Amino acid sequence: MSDSNFGFLALALRQRLIKRWSLMHSVQPESVLEHSAVVTLLSYLAGNIAIQQGKSVDLAIMLAHASLHDAAEVLCSDVVTPVKKANAVLQREFERLEKAAEDKLIQTLPEELQDAVSRAFAPGGYEQSLVKACDTYSAYIKCKLEVAAGNGIEFQDALSKMERIVAQVKLDFPEIDALDKWFGDGLGHSVDKLLAGGNDD
Repeated sequence: MSDSNFGFLALALRQRLIKRWSLMHSVQPESVLEHSAVVTLLSYLAGNIAIQQGKSVDLAIMLAHASLHDAAEVLCSDVVTPVKKANAVLQREFERLEKAAEDKLIQTLPEELQDAVSRAFAPGGYEQSLVKACDTYSAYIKCKLEVAAGNGIEFQDALSKMERIVAQVKLDFPEIDALDKWFGDGLGHSVDKLLAGGNDD
């Protein structure tokens, strides 16, 4: 077993320093690390729903991918999706940049962990697709919470866009549809109301 020092963990934890939604004023700023935690939680719930629905899903690789899916941003920063996907050339170049960043991060790991983390970055299959759906749903959650907190000036347009996107995601992924039905209405409610199960009594 390697006994040298490696930089991967310290680099990955620097996701806490990268602000998402950087062009918008947020009532509650969100770091990339916080976002990854939300995506991981959603992926755990969605993965279990998938299993209960009879799908063959590797929950461990889903959680690994969810926790690391934006780790490359410690090297290439967070770039908003409309910029990344402005045209096919830009999208392709950003994908190459992110892959190069992932490869560089893998080099900061002991050899014993490199294969596992490499797979976690890009597991493929339904696991990766479902995590991506959870990633999209997490952006919807952020918009909904900001609007609920009175920040409609910044986030109402984004929320309207995300509502349209999530409507399609729910058609494509029944797990996200179930998550939204079970938990969507609670977003933005008070602690008292949430603990009462949505009861006003």
